[in-house]
Amino acid sequence: MIREATGEDLKMLIPDNEAAVRIRALADTYGPGLPFLRLWCDGEGGFVSLMDGAMTLSLPRGLNAEWAAFAAMQPEVVSIRTDGNTARLFAASGGWRVETGAVTAPGPALLSPEKEPEPLTPREAYPVLETCFAGSLPPFSAWYVDVSHRVRHARCRLVGFKEEGAPVSSAMTVAECGPAPCEPVAYGGAALIGAVATLPAGRGKGYASAAVLALARDLLAEGRRVFLSPKNAQAHALYARIGFVDAGEWGTLKRR
Repeated sequence: MIREATGEDLKMLIPDNEAAVRIRALADTYGPGLPFLRLWCDGEGGFVSLMDGAMTLSLPRGLNAEWAAFAAMQPEVVSIRTDGNTARLFAASGGWRVETGAVTAPGPALLSPEKEPEPLTPREAYPVLETCFAGSLPPFSAWYVDVSHRVRHARCRLVGFKEEGAPVSSAMTVAECGPAPCEPVAYGGAALIGAVATLPAGRGKGYASAAVLALARDLLAEGRRVFLSPKNAQAHALYARIGFVDAGEWGTLKRR
């Protein structure tokens, strides 16, 4: 039975896939019981979050009729993030556009960064992201409130490169969470690297790969699981060249 997730429920959410990392990161950063963040579970390993119209589904047992009906009945949902198979099953009901791609993780041949990025502030990173992801980024005020809050609570880190004092490339952890107390093996938590962007003037200089590799190196040194979800085939090929290997599939649903 689907119900509101409590703090005790969330301790059972193991961040071992992309969707679970996203949900745990929200729970760790904000906690349950807040009006702008809703968290549900089914008592069998399934968890869902809903914030600002974006729903994330982590359903290890797969999509069943109850979860499908539950998600469809939330009128404020604009998009859904989950695994590829769940996304395709959900889209079969109609009314949704589906996009899927590979989730990757550092492999045994992961390279070391050839350059060292420097920390960026959210204000420095946003113009780079806004230029590279035009139309898909939230307004600065909403984005800044969330990112700066996560930075203050050590749930987000931003790095990048500057030329003549101005940022031209950036990458960040779009989700970071601590370990689940129920895990049989000690992990330092997990993180999802994303928002990798380079302005045209900075491209072809290895900035993006160096920023990603530096983040992955530091996260792995902390004992964290690390995931990265390329948005397209070109990005997937880039990350494969620097040592990332496929570790699942993501799926995104948007209302038609």
